[in-house]
Amino acid sequence: MHKRNLFLCASLLVVALVAGCGGGSSSDVPPAPSGGPAGGPTFDMSKATGTVSGKISFEGTPPPNDKIQMGADPYCAMHAADNPTAETVKVSDGGLENVIVFVSTGLPAGTSYAPGPAVEINQQSCHYIPHVFTLMTNQPLNVKNSDATLHNIHVMAEKNPQFNVAQAVQNIVSNTQFKLPEVPVAIRCDVHKWMGAFVGIFDHPFHTVSKPGGAFELKLPPGTYEITAWHEKFGKKTMMVEVKDNDKKETNFSFNANDKAAD
Repeated sequence: MHKRNLFLCASLLVVALVAGCGGGSSSDVPPAPSGGPAGGPTFDMSKATGTVSGKISFEGTPPPNDKIQMGADPYCAMHAADNPTAETVKVSDGGLENVIVFVSTGLPAGTSYAPGPAVEINQQSCHYIPHVFTLMTNQPLNVKNSDATLHNIHVMAEKNPQFNVAQAVQNIVSNTQFKLPEVPVAIRCDVHKWMGAFVGIFDHPFHTVSKPGGAFELKLPPGTYEITAWHEKFGKKTMMVEVKDNDKKETNFSFNANDKAAD
């Protein structure tokens, strides 16, 4: 009997040691440190010494944005009265806002890039803020509802799993991230059909969105790149740029009302 008890105690000790040393759940495994290819060297952003900047111009008269009908939701009708139209085309000082500008070719293969801190998209006054934004693969995305009404954010990805979450409580925050690059990705609210946004998901950090007046800036390492400018209504334009160490290159794009995005 004594020997049997000793054997039982020894067996329980072995089980405890195995569980303590190697039996953790998958949530204990740290996430991938970068958004780029696994196993490649992580890029040092201090080497991005070149600057490519410019303006996204709009030629001619901008087309009017669609008017929004909010009567079905009294909360939206009251709180979004200052924004009665869609945000598809925003032009100021001759420059086009909300254009995604990014490196589309030219980056060295096999390099990893560390994703930045979390990015937030907010549902405020029954609009998405920001209307257009970018982030990296594996970079956290925080989805917030600042409104005291129901929203349902639906990230309509094709390469990544779709994110479709209802948020009925004011100031609730949901979190997600995406594993694969995908540009562009439409975002919709299944409750309020006028609410829309776009996100560009990249496996590198060399991307931005044009500001009011159409200004943009990219910090790049030396190299020769194809730069793409994409707008939800007017499609995309591309340009080749050679960047040397500490270069400052001006690169301008132009859109007009006859430009059309591909279906």
